[in-house]
Amino acid sequence: MKTSLATGGGSARETSLFTPSSYDADLTMNGTAQTGALATGVKKVKFGNLGATTEAIRVAFGTDATDAASNLTIVAAAATTGHYIPASTQGGANAFQALGVPRLATHYAVANAVAADVQVVTVTQGI
Repeated sequence: MKTSLATGGGSARETSLFTPSSYDADLTMNGTAQTGALATGVKKVKFGNLGATTEAIRVAFGTDATDAASNLTIVAAAATTGHYIPASTQGGANAFQALGVPRLATHYAVANAVAADVQVVTVTQGI
């Protein structure tokens, strides 16, 4: 399956294919950063924002869970930094993005970009 790779903050690597290697999670956003560990050998992580209307998310990577979460800079229950992924009703295909994993990253973090949004985000790790 061909997937365009979005770039954000220089953390994404260019690629043309995404091959799922492990399904990770369905996360429900709650105003805090939610983190996950990256499996050994993972090169890309595909995030799908299933939110409606303005329910965007932000994604960041880090060298541990705390680092990944802090890279989102949460202010008033909303992430203000990190890679922006729009809601599916706004962004269409852009609501599903495969991001390259930075070289030293071991974890990812996801949070809502608008306070009080409660959208579901799918996370799939791949190569």
